[in-house]
Amino acid sequence: MDARIRDCLADIAQTLVGIDVALFYQANPRAFDTPAGIALRTHRNVDEVNDALERMAAGGYLEAFPRGEGRYTCYALPKSAHIWNTLCLLSEAYIDQPESRKEIIRLIMELRAAAKQIGKKDKSADE
Repeated sequence: MDARIRDCLADIAQTLVGIDVALFYQANPRAFDTPAGIALRTHRNVDEVNDALERMAAGGYLEAFPRGEGRYTCYALPKSAHIWNTLCLLSEAYIDQPESRKEIIRLIMELRAAAKQIGKKDKSADE
């Protein structure tokens, strides 16, 4: 798997919802919408979509635009060839290459398991 895809998955996507959001923006590069709008379009939970959008914005994969005096935020792809190329690589690997898709899902599962282990360690340290 390309290192850019691996980095995108580990740092930005992190979940299947995150992959869906990334693929949504690759398929709809001119999209400018709120978390609720993206959730509606991807058929995902708005809280999970919001988390993915915030991660993507923090990582530079999306731009965040506060609207309505800060009451809500719209997200859009930045004009970056690097971001676009990475999302295209992710799309090709996930949609067009069955073996790569399996590898992507395995990586997401490993990331989630590692995050749960860290959470368990943090809880036991607090006690």
